[in-house]
Amino acid sequence: MSVRLSCIARGRRVEALGQILEAAGARALAFEEVPGGPAFYDEGLACEPRYWPRTRIAAFFASEAQARFAQEIIAGEVEAPCREPVADEGWEALTSRDWQAFPITEGLWIYPNGEQAPPGRLAVHLDPGLAFGTGTHPTTRLCLAWLYETLREEAHRGPEILDFGCGSGILAIAALRLRAHAALGIDIDPLALAATWENARRNGVADRLRTAMGLTGDEERPHDLVVANILAGPLIAQAPALMRATAARGRLALSGILPDQVPAVVQAFPGFTLTPREDEGWVLLHGQRP
Repeated sequence: MSVRLSCIARGRRVEALGQILEAAGARALAFEEVPGGPAFYDEGLACEPRYWPRTRIAAFFASEAQARFAQEIIAGEVEAPCREPVADEGWEALTSRDWQAFPITEGLWIYPNGEQAPPGRLAVHLDPGLAFGTGTHPTTRLCLAWLYETLREEAHRGPEILDFGCGSGILAIAALRLRAHAALGIDIDPLALAATWENARRNGVADRLRTAMGLTGDEERPHDLVVANILAGPLIAQAPALMRATAARGRLALSGILPDQVPAVVQAFPGFTLTPREDEGWVLLHGQRP
C-alpha cells in the first residue's frame, strides 16, 4: 500500500511545492486544476498557461511516516491537506523499468540493479525500492558530487561518514565505494533503513555500514564526514546534533535547501564557514569544522 497526500496550492508556488514533496520522498506526483479563475502565464508563453490559480496536488509516498512528515513541511502553504492509503500502483516497478544508468561525475556512475558496469568504472548499484534517493534529484546529485571530490582529497586515510536521512543509502554506499572506511545511515523510516542495508549488501559494503533510527548514545560520536540531504526545516532543527556529530576538522554537507532558505540554515550552524553550490534551484552548503 502507498499513502496519498492531497492538497491545494495557489499560483506560482506549485512548482516549488512539487520539488519540496519530491525531496521529502514522494515517489510520484499528479497535478489537477481546481476550476475557477484565470490562469497565470509566463512571459513569452502566449499559448498555454503555466500556472492555474488553484492546483490540486497528489503526492504518493511509500509510508505513512513519510507522508505525515511531508504534510508538516508544507502545512502553512497549502489548503485542505489530507492523507489516505491507496492501493499499490506499481511505482517501484515503473521506476525500475524506466531508470537508466547515468554519471554523477566522470568517475562515479549510478546503475540499476541487474545492469553490469563496464570494467574499471566505479558504480553504485541501486534498487530504490521504498526509499527516496536514486541520484536523479538535484539534492542527491549535489551530495554525490561533493562526496566524490571530498573523498578524492582524503586519499591518505579512510574517513568515517554519517549519512543523516539516508533514504536508499545511496550517499553512504557511494562513500564506501570510494574511500570511506565506515558509514552510519540514520533515518526515521524503518523501510528506508531496510532499503539502505539491502542496497549496501548488493554493493558489497554491508560489513562497513551500520544503520540506526536516530542519533543517540554511540551513534552521536564525531564523524569525519557528515552529509544531511533532507530539507531546510529539519536541518535547522537538527543543527545541534549535526554539529556535535562532526569531528574537529571534519567536513559537513547540508542539502535540500532552496536559495531563499540559505541565510537561515547558515545562521543555525555557527562556527562553520559554509560555501554554497547550486543545481536546478537547489543549494548544498558545505564547510569544515574548526
